[in-house]
Amino acid sequence: MITPRLAGSLKLAACGGIVAVAWLVVLPWVGRQPPFERHVRAMEEGDVNPAAMVYTELERLPLRPSWAEDQLVLWP
Repeated sequence: MITPRLAGSLKLAACGGIVAVAWLVVLPWVGRQPPFERHVRAMEEGDVNPAAMVYTELERLPLRPSWAEDQLVLWP
């Protein structure tokens, strides 16, 4: 019989296993794909550490669609 405490432990172990598989199997596989390899190689050639890149280096996306600008009333 599975007690609530054992069920919680099993759920925690399952979540940990999923994270471990994603971290140790899926992400390395994605990193070996040609587009990612080319990007990492280009970054390293430019003396940029690709592991240190953050989202602030990307172009900013619009906060809302342009059609909504006409319908929104912004407070001063």
